[in-house]
Amino acid sequence: MLIATLSELYSWGGTIWMHPITFLFLINIGIFAFILISIFTKKQFPTKWIDATKQIAGLALAWGTFSTIVGLFQAFDALENSKDIIPFQMIMGGLKVALITALYGLIVFCISQLAYIIFKLIARQPG
Repeated sequence: MLIATLSELYSWGGTIWMHPITFLFLINIGIFAFILISIFTKKQFPTKWIDATKQIAGLALAWGTFSTIVGLFQAFDALENSKDIIPFQMIMGGLKVALITALYGLIVFCISQLAYIIFKLIARQPG
């Protein structure tokens, strides 16, 4: 079994679908950095930034799911319109590629949710 590199998977997922998820993740990383800097310098920061990470994570997950559904719809449409018999391995390969965006969105969601939970626990004020 040949394992693809991360850049190959990213390319297979389609830049129109993968770039927005990456952009949302970069926004969250920027917010994470802002929160960490605020914590280490003992400055107050609005807790709305912590909540924003959760919303951005949800959007990344939703976009990945939406992208997968669009990809599956296109794949099934191409199969329906095909005049030739398509090998099963080729169909499964196409379905595997269609799931890349959902997987990527889920990874971004999980990482962002973990950071959200940690920051929420740190930001809790005693009393």
